[in-house]
Amino acid sequence: MAAVYVHVRRRANNIRRNRVFRDRDNPLDYLDDADIVRKYRLSRPMILELCGMFQNELARPTKRSHAFPVSLQIMVALRFYATGSFQLVNADVHRISRASVSTITRDVTQCLKNVCNQYISMPTDQASLQALKQGFYDISNFPNVIGAVDGTHVRIKSPAVDEHLYVNRKNYHSLNVMGVCDSNLKFLNIVAKWPGSTHDSFALRNSRLCEMFEDGDISDGWLLGDSGYPLRPWLLTPVINPTTRQDQRYNSCHMRTRCAVERSFGVLKSRFRCIDNTAGTLLYSPVRCCDIIVAVVVLHNMCIDNRIPLPPGNDNPRDHGNIGGQQYVGIQNDGAVIRTRLINNRFNN
Repeated sequence: MAAVYVHVRRRANNIRRNRVFRDRDNPLDYLDDADIVRKYRLSRPMILELCGMFQNELARPTKRSHAFPVSLQIMVALRFYATGSFQLVNADVHRISRASVSTITRDVTQCLKNVCNQYISMPTDQASLQALKQGFYDISNFPNVIGAVDGTHVRIKSPAVDEHLYVNRKNYHSLNVMGVCDSNLKFLNIVAKWPGSTHDSFALRNSRLCEMFEDGDISDGWLLGDSGYPLRPWLLTPVINPTTRQDQRYNSCHMRTRCAVERSFGVLKSRFRCIDNTAGTLLYSPVRCCDIIVAVVVLHNMCIDNRIPLPPGNDNPRDHGNIGGQQYVGIQNDGAVIRTRLINNRFNN
């Protein structure tokens, strides 16, 4: 009797069992266009464009299991960028495993980072620079401006290495992200690599953008920055303690024009809550967080180009990561002559 039982059990073990897969509902199949933008921030055509762009990188041909469609991978990553939700929540929404959410987010982020130069670039040709100047001039009649620069902080978890370097002036761990935008709130340059204790002026001074201005690659036009940056021939800052009406007019126009970069960061974080302080903390390593920041800036610029509206309830976006920069007290302020000439010639009426 025992021999018969063993024989039956062996036969049962040799029977190949068909694996049962849970249904993976693709949001593109059942959400309308308005819901897709509200929940995933991008329009249906933009998502399909990303699918075509990253088909080779994200497609996983395999005979062992049912591979995730590229469109579903894009949607899973977009949902994380849009909400900053925990991986388990994202997994439940899309009916996949938590580990799959982690892998998908990493892979899509890397794909977006790889194409960042196609969507984030500082123009150097005269036609593009002239268009930038006109856009900023239309804001408050401030001439010759080709970009507004500022820094913002993205909250991250306490790193395992060099933890103290990431504590900012507000006493939480963060990355200090430098951005330059145009008058349409599109980012022309982004630097996401410095820990939270880094001063804004240091981030700019050690950037490729600074080299472009110093080496003459960009020889026409000014950036506008707040008092946390040095006054340079290509970077104009406000007058500290203005004493004349001309200085006050200059500061007023400067503030209204430079405000574009603060609104850019506000729109970016309102659209992609994963990097906004109100959504919590990025629970990844600093390097992974930097990649995520670059990825969402790429998506932000795509949204600007395609005129994608902000989600409902974000009519007045604010940058909750702007902690206010300390006034620059360095010795490099050799743009005073240019600023004084501009004030006397332009703001003396």
